[in-house]
Amino acid sequence: MNWSKYSALKSDSKASMAKAEKKAAVPAVKYKKADDIPEGKKVGDVKEAAIEAVEAVYLSQKRWNPNNGEAMDDDKIEMSLPALEAEKGRYDAQIADLQAQSDGLALVIADYKKV
Repeated sequence: MNWSKYSALKSDSKASMAKAEKKAAVPAVKYKKADDIPEGKKVGDVKEAAIEAVEAVYLSQKRWNPNNGEAMDDDKIEMSLPALEAEKGRYDAQIADLQAQSDGLALVIADYKKV
């Protein structure tokens, strides 16, 4: 995604971040009378532990069919804070490198003007 356009897309309600269930919760399974119950267990004991629901954060973007302009299903991309922070870090490093290049050129220009 071109992150420089995110603010405008968000303002136009064409992009948004939202939590959504990635994996539904599964309740615990308990032993019943009809089960083959292992030694040390009894009816009502947990046979399989419950699994909690898993939520994820998604970036949703509106999409339209380029041929007829009809709305299509939103494009949803799962996001993670560590991945977003790493990407920002890469951009920040590029900015620092470009600033150092610019500062070096400023010194060269200053020296050139002295000649």
